[in-house]
Amino acid sequence: MINKDIYRNTSKAYIEPSKWCHYIINAGYATAVLIILAHIIWYFAARSVLAWPPDVYLRNYIIFPAIGLPFLTFGVDLFVRSTRFSLVAKEYLSLLLFIAFSFYLSLTHDIANVLLGSFILPIFVSTIFSNVKITRWMFGTSSFALLILGVKIYFAGELDSIKLMQIFVAWFMFLCTYLLAKVFIRYGHDNLSALTNFDNRQQYMQAQLKLDPFTGLYNRRTYDDFLSRLIEENRSARKYLSLAMIDIDHFKCVNDLYGHAAGDRVLLFLSQILKGIQAEGIHAFRIGGDEFSIIFTDCDLKEAYRICENLQTRMGSCPMRIMDKERVTLSCGLVCMNPKDIDPEAFTKAADSALYAAKNSGRNQVVVYDDTVHQSNSKP
Repeated sequence: MINKDIYRNTSKAYIEPSKWCHYIINAGYATAVLIILAHIIWYFAARSVLAWPPDVYLRNYIIFPAIGLPFLTFGVDLFVRSTRFSLVAKEYLSLLLFIAFSFYLSLTHDIANVLLGSFILPIFVSTIFSNVKITRWMFGTSSFALLILGVKIYFAGELDSIKLMQIFVAWFMFLCTYLLAKVFIRYGHDNLSALTNFDNRQQYMQAQLKLDPFTGLYNRRTYDDFLSRLIEENRSARKYLSLAMIDIDHFKCVNDLYGHAAGDRVLLFLSQILKGIQAEGIHAFRIGGDEFSIIFTDCDLKEAYRICENLQTRMGSCPMRIMDKERVTLSCGLVCMNPKDIDPEAFTKAADSALYAAKNSGRNQVVVYDDTVHQSNSKP
C-alpha cells in the first residue's frame, strides 16, 4: 500500500473535551475575579447603603471570597489537569464549579430573585460536551441547590408567596433550559453524523480517483504524484529506489485472437498477482493498457529482480495458457538509482529504456538498466 504519510486525509482540527474543561476553568478564574471586583466596587460606591457594617462586609464579601473562590477554582484546576481521573469526571467537576459560584452568590445575597437565574449557566454550558447525561445531571444538581436555598429561606422565616413564586419560576427556567439543551445536543449529533458521512464519501471519492477503475491498482496519475514525492523525500537518504516497468508480451495478439474478454482476464490475472505482492515497501500501478509498474522502496536490486522473476513465473499459470497452449509472458525493465541523482521523469525513462531492451531482445525476460546505456538481462 502507498505510504500513509504521503497520502493521508487530514480533517479540520476540533477542540477536544479536555481543552473545553480548561477553558471552563479559565472562565472560573475570571468569574471569581469579577465577583470580588464587583464586591469591592460596591463597597466603595455604596458604602452608605451597605446591608452590613463596613468591617463585616469587608470580611464576608471581599476577604473571604478573595481567598475561597480562587482556592476552589485552583482545586478544580488541579483535578482537571491530573491524569489520575477520567475525562467524564473532569467534565462534571468543571461544570460543578459554576454551580458552586451560583450557590455562593444566592446564599450570601438577599436579591435571590436575580441570582437564582445564574444556575442556568452550567446547564447550558454542558451542551459543549454533547452528553445528555451530563446535562441532565447539571439540571438535577441545580434543582437540588435551588431546593437547599428554598429550605434556608423557609427556616429563616423569609418564605412568602413572592419568594415561593421566584423559586418556582427559577426551577421552570431550569427545566426549559434543560429541554433546549437536549435539542441542541441532538442537533449537534445529527450534524456531526451528516458531516462524518459526507467526509467519508469525500474520502472514498478521493481514494477512487487514485485507482484504476478496471484493475483496482493505483493509476498513472497516482504513480506520477507518488514517485515525485518519494524521490523528493529521499533525496538526502543513502538508500536506493528501484522501479520496474512491466509489459504483457503480444497482448494485442491476445485481444485479436481471443477477443477483449480474454485480454481482460489476462489483465485481471496480472493485477491480482501485483496486489498480492504489495507491501509497505512495494507499490504496484497500472500505467495504461497492458503496462504496469512496481516501485520498490525497501528492497535492494537483487530482491527487486527476484520479485520480478517470480512475477514472470506466476504469470505463466494464467488461464490463457490452456486456450492457446502457450504461456502468457511478461517483459520487465528494472532500474535502481539514488534519488539525489535523478528526477521522476529520468527514473521512468530509464525503466522504460530497460523494458524496450527486454522486448527487443526476445521478450519474456527481466533487463536491468545500467548507466552505460547498454542494458543487461543478467542477474544483478
